[in-house]
Amino acid sequence: MNMASQEQRRAQTRQKIVQAAKKLFDRQGFEATSVDQIVKAADVAKGTFYQYYETKVDVLADLTRDEGAEKTRAALEAVANGAPAIPMLERYLQALCEWFESHEKIAEALIFSSLKSIGREDSLDQHRYGRRFLVALFTLAQEHGELRHDVAPGELAKVIGGALVMSVLGWSKNPVPGVLAKSMNETLKVFLQGAKPEASL
Repeated sequence: MNMASQEQRRAQTRQKIVQAAKKLFDRQGFEATSVDQIVKAADVAKGTFYQYYETKVDVLADLTRDEGAEKTRAALEAVANGAPAIPMLERYLQALCEWFESHEKIAEALIFSSLKSIGREDSLDQHRYGRRFLVALFTLAQEHGELRHDVAPGELAKVIGGALVMSVLGWSKNPVPGVLAKSMNETLKVFLQGAKPEASL
């Protein structure tokens, strides 16, 4: 009971920090918002903030996962009910590329922040994490016969997730609008040619 209460308190404190940061980011922009302003708005000690996050970039990454969770949940539900998985994958990657392009100044930092969450994925809502979403989506795609069955969904997710990471990191060095989405689209074409069932090649 105490353990549950402690976890609930931690979740509530995290939510206070995230919501306070969101209001500040929306009102004055990410760059103009400081950690001091976030802790003041959240009414928590600065030390408490650093128990949850190393930087304000980590807060933005967590906030983005929260906001995207419902969309990934709805996407998986639609595919489970018969919608094709591949177009869903294409839209997901397109949306991610557009999001990174809209945050070009901190795209690299956001990627590294997201990589730090990998070890914590199993303890939180799976819909908040891109890798978990991809594994679930590829599992459904295999069940529907859209992707080959001789490669584990986790390995497929590793390939496309790794490609996205490298694409964003490369693009962030010279962030030309539209180039990231185009590059990822080309990568996806190559990926799908290797992942499709033999009968469809």
